[in-house]
Amino acid sequence: MRLIKFESPDGPIHINPDHVVAVRKGMRDTKVETICGPLVVSESVEVVARLLGADEIPRDITPALTKAIDL
Repeated sequence: MRLIKFESPDGPIHINPDHVVAVRKGMRDTKVETICGPLVVSESVEVVARLLGADEIPRDITPALTKAIDL
């Protein structure tokens, strides 16, 4: 089992990359969703994804519909 050490507001935590479901950016911290529940870490999203072994970060580039279209 491989564990990655991250810093959190409560102290260091260790996360198994195989149990990570999603990584989300927050206002100040990064939220790591695991199969056991969410964890908050101090590193940026890019650093967390790289340490967990992600080759690239998928981004949603779909343009948002700004106005309702009346037909």
